[in-house]
Amino acid sequence: MRPTKSINNMTAKISKDERKAREIAEKQVQAMGTSKPEPVISMNEAELAIFEKYANLNDSFNEFDSTSLSLLVKSLYRYNEIDQAIEELDVLDDRRAGLIRQASIFEKSIQQHSAALSIPLTSRLRMANDMAKIAIGEKQLEQMNNQQPQEVNPLLALLYDDDDE
Repeated sequence: MRPTKSINNMTAKISKDERKAREIAEKQVQAMGTSKPEPVISMNEAELAIFEKYANLNDSFNEFDSTSLSLLVKSLYRYNEIDQAIEELDVLDDRRAGLIRQASIFEKSIQQHSAALSIPLTSRLRMANDMAKIAIGEKQLEQMNNQQPQEVNPLLALLYDDDDE
């Protein structure tokens, strides 16, 4: 599945109605989360600094991203602690292998939480696209319902009358 682009970044040709519907839908989706993310777990000062740095990197992060961002920061911090401990140990130390396995686990966790944070923007744009399609469909249905009934062709009326007899 291709990532969905913002209407401002689209190069495809679309109708004026579709463009307008997409713009309205994107504004609605963007308005859903205008708040900043907040840590959802306790953090020390270093972790809070990392959290704030990441939170400020992307304007589209909002309160719904708080959990993924908090877990990403915790995993990054713990990975860094383990990595420093590995560096301090002798290469032949038996504890080193266990720390490397733990670091590998945190690497996977970091990748998962990073991926979770990249999904919201794409999901929001996809949602805006879906909302625009629905709005256009509703507009077309409304137009179809508002059409004046077509006058019956008198010749067809005679033909149908003859069939009844």
